[in-house]
Amino acid sequence: MKLITAIQNDLPLSISEIQLLLLSAPHRYKVHEIQKRHNRGTRVIAQPTSEIKVLQRWATTNILAKLPIHSAATAYVAESNTKKHAQAHAKNRYLLKLDFKDFFPSIKADDYLQHLIKYAKIDIDDARLLCRLLFWRDRVSNSLKLSIGAPSSPMVSNTVMYDFDTFVSEFCLKIEVVYTRYADDLAFSTDNPKVLESVHEFIITLCKNLPYPNLQLNEEKTVFVSKKHKRYLTGLVLTNDGKPSVGRDKKRQIRAMVNTYANGNMPDDELNRLRGLIAYAHGIDEKFIDSLIRMVGTENYNKLISGR
Repeated sequence: MKLITAIQNDLPLSISEIQLLLLSAPHRYKVHEIQKRHNRGTRVIAQPTSEIKVLQRWATTNILAKLPIHSAATAYVAESNTKKHAQAHAKNRYLLKLDFKDFFPSIKADDYLQHLIKYAKIDIDDARLLCRLLFWRDRVSNSLKLSIGAPSSPMVSNTVMYDFDTFVSEFCLKIEVVYTRYADDLAFSTDNPKVLESVHEFIITLCKNLPYPNLQLNEEKTVFVSKKHKRYLTGLVLTNDGKPSVGRDKKRQIRAMVNTYANGNMPDDELNRLRGLIAYAHGIDEKFIDSLIRMVGTENYNKLISGR
């Protein structure tokens, strides 16, 4: 098979070793659960063993990277982040936020097989082997699902959503609505107050009729909001002047932590957390970062972010 030969050419593995790994890959996962935010149950994390991760990274570079990803997808894409996702909607008055229920686990190997047949230059036997490599076997349902924890899963999810993103983008373009998707978070914005309900209805219908994947909205997270109220999107605040921001509360928290650091009273674990918050804010609001530098001085700020 071409897939096995291609792997052998790039990796120090024999054909028999590659065959064994590909066939047994769905079972080579370490599975555990973590608590969801706000005590909304648990999330199953399935992490592949190290040798399967090597093969998945190979597949990501050599096969997945050649498959289509729609421009509306803003997660797991080079030079894209939550700021780009939020920026697209910051200037519009009305915002609709939708969320998929159990996004990664709802994507099955059969969905990806259909996608590979449609878009990849790969024969059916290699496509099936690739699905075994990229999906884990859920012992409860006995189905091959996309795992939360595999290095290849983000790109698999982005490309398998290509048709969905295309249909939604074409619909939104006709009614002058901006659409972007950050993983399972869908955002729609417009200056026309009468169209977002039709978008909601269109997404519900599309989820029912789309050949793959089998998606379902989490209606508990459906939000319609306008500039009259505070608008949040993937953790950022959309300000009324048309810019994404980390928000006043987060800025206040970071300033307080920087002040504690400047006074020499910050333990190491909090210091690492502060560096993470500053790195996050730096990609969102450079003016805020400038205010922190003025607050403690350039030398102290450089020491803070460098860890020296």
